[in-house]
Amino acid sequence: MDLSSNSLKMIRGFTFQFFKNITDLYLGYNVIQSIDTNAFYGLHRLQSLHLEHNFLQAFPIGMFDELKCLQHLSIEYNKLQNHHDDQILEMSKILSLTTLSYDIYQDYKFPSQWSTLSKLNRLAIFPRSSKVQFNKEMFAHIKMMSIMSLHLDRVPSISDDFFENFPKLDSISLYLGDGLPKNPIDQVFKSFEVLKRRNMTNIEIAHSRFDNGFILNLEKLQYLWSICLKRLTLHELYIKDISLYALQIFSVRSTCIEYLEISKNVLLDRGVSYVFILPNFRNLKVLKITSNWHHSRSKRSQQSRLISFVLPQTLEELYVGDNLAWDMANINIINGHNLRVLSCKNSVIWSCEGSFVGVINVEYFDMSGWTCEKLSVDLLYGFPNLQTLKASGSRLGKGFVNIAGAGSFLSKNLRLHDINLSSNKMNSIPNGLFLRPFEQLTSVNMSYNNLKIFPKFHASIKTLKIIDLTFNSLTYFNTEQIERIKRLGEVDIFLRGNPFQCSCKTLQFLKWLGQSKRVPDISDLTCITEKASRIFMSEVISNLKTFEISCKTKFCLPFAVSITSIIILAMILTVVFFRYKYAVEYFLLRIKMKMRNYKELKHEYTYDAFISHSHTDLEWVKQFHDSVTSMGFELCLDAKDFIVGNGIAENVMNAIDSSRKVIFIITHDFLKSTWGSYEMEMTRMHAFQKGREDMVIVVVKDEIKVTDMPDILKSMWFKITCIQWPNDGNLPYNTKEIFYEKMKMSLTKKEETLTYSRN
Repeated sequence: MDLSSNSLKMIRGFTFQFFKNITDLYLGYNVIQSIDTNAFYGLHRLQSLHLEHNFLQAFPIGMFDELKCLQHLSIEYNKLQNHHDDQILEMSKILSLTTLSYDIYQDYKFPSQWSTLSKLNRLAIFPRSSKVQFNKEMFAHIKMMSIMSLHLDRVPSISDDFFENFPKLDSISLYLGDGLPKNPIDQVFKSFEVLKRRNMTNIEIAHSRFDNGFILNLEKLQYLWSICLKRLTLHELYIKDISLYALQIFSVRSTCIEYLEISKNVLLDRGVSYVFILPNFRNLKVLKITSNWHHSRSKRSQQSRLISFVLPQTLEELYVGDNLAWDMANINIINGHNLRVLSCKNSVIWSCEGSFVGVINVEYFDMSGWTCEKLSVDLLYGFPNLQTLKASGSRLGKGFVNIAGAGSFLSKNLRLHDINLSSNKMNSIPNGLFLRPFEQLTSVNMSYNNLKIFPKFHASIKTLKIIDLTFNSLTYFNTEQIERIKRLGEVDIFLRGNPFQCSCKTLQFLKWLGQSKRVPDISDLTCITEKASRIFMSEVISNLKTFEISCKTKFCLPFAVSITSIIILAMILTVVFFRYKYAVEYFLLRIKMKMRNYKELKHEYTYDAFISHSHTDLEWVKQFHDSVTSMGFELCLDAKDFIVGNGIAENVMNAIDSSRKVIFIITHDFLKSTWGSYEMEMTRMHAFQKGREDMVIVVVKDEIKVTDMPDILKSMWFKITCIQWPNDGNLPYNTKEIFYEKMKMSLTKKEETLTYSRN
């Protein structure tokens, strides 16, 4: 149970009596001033109790009686300045205690009563006064205890013989602190002399706030190589230089050292010189030299095309981040066959056009923070067994664009488990980058980029558990992308921070999002609506049915209006076409004839008249044709004058155009004829267009009333010439001779008629 960082002022009795299974209780960083005696009643399984950073001045009698399994107790940064006998006695009852963190003040003495704490083996001491002096007498009563780990959070002063009373000490951690009268670093190194010829696991010296710095020389290192030490950490100490000679001797004599860290110092730029000393460490497994040579960052070194480094043969992990500043070359690492971890993060690498050789067993590689706008597709080819790739903030987006075959960047790293390509300003994933049969790929981080579509993965990848696409430019997933996600299986996709759209266009994506269990951070997703407002995605999904209905309404209404409009327009056009189909056809024929370069005869006509008739009346029409022709007139008859190869409509139009008159032989069969109606319509259109309404002559052969005539003729009856063929029912004076005389007069030109009258 973690109740830390609240505003708790007191812990009342029986507060935790119903939490009998608690093993760890965090009450630190509150303002607790008092604790009742029975506050921890019932916590029989409690192993770790944190009360640091409060305002406790005393412990009540019996507070620890219930805590029979308590192993770790942290009470530092309180106001327990004076350890009264009753408090000391209370803590002496915690027989199961193994770790104790507490404050000390000036003239502190380790209580003799605590000798009952036979299992206590770890001490973390926090001096609350700059006058505290760590000396041998301070811990005179601890000599018989098996203290193996000692942490001093602040070291104002330390004597040369301080560690004599810790015969079983295995680990030392010294945080030197700030606000001290002088830098105790020299005293610290001298205090290690009493530890010579001991076997120890760890010595850590860190956090010195003395800006003047110091040189790590032979005088200081000699106190360390006499100890069979496995781990040495020199962190944030303002080391401004390391003596090459001292480091060389230390590397040879420190035969037990397996872990060496020198980080966050202010070393001068002599990194390359130190490299030549590294092979002397015969058992070194982990080397961390990070964030030291800050002066290098302002200079751009010119490197040769091939650089070789010799490592200790036993080295398994190498961390050199935030130190290098160069254009990367082809790097050959000698003795790198045992190397498993290589971290060069946050180094100033201006170009990534090289590759690595000699590190085929590296499983973890960190190139985060590089500048890979210039990139080699072979950069990772030297890591065939790579499992974890960290390449965050390395500007790979531009690097991928600038090289051909960027999709092959990971083609030699098919054993990758975790890939981190976050913060690389990638607008898209190179084609084929993840289309490789990765054997055990479980996690891909592409957050903080500018990706707009879901990346493509190889169909054989079934091990993916996490795909991080947070803070990209995704607006929705289309059908194809959703299908790709489904084929990946049980993978969690993180999508927070993308500008998703909640619109009818993205309805399918919203449905999938509501049904899918593949988006763990769905409650954090927001989207932009069609009204440009931002809302939580969960609100839209919870009302998805209503949203879908509104989308259908929005779609159906315009669709219905469009369909209705099309139908109405089609009906109007149909009516217009059938009402004026002959007019339409007439104009289409005119256009067709003009396209064939047909020239109209303006004043001269080929024929005096075109005879329109029914083919059932052909015998009579032939006699009529011969009789009129014998009078000197040229008549057009389809049987003899229509041009073979032209369409009937075109022949009819040519005949009308070429004739001064059009004679319609009206019979019962003609009135039934489709072509008869067609020719009448064409003639009417021609007469109307050319202003020749008097060009029509109607010969009524059968007994047909005017009321039975076609509407076309009735509409222009007052402008046409009508001649009745003599039948039995006609008047006596209506004979064939009179009929042909009338026909002759109708076909004779007006000029000829006028001349005849004058004569």
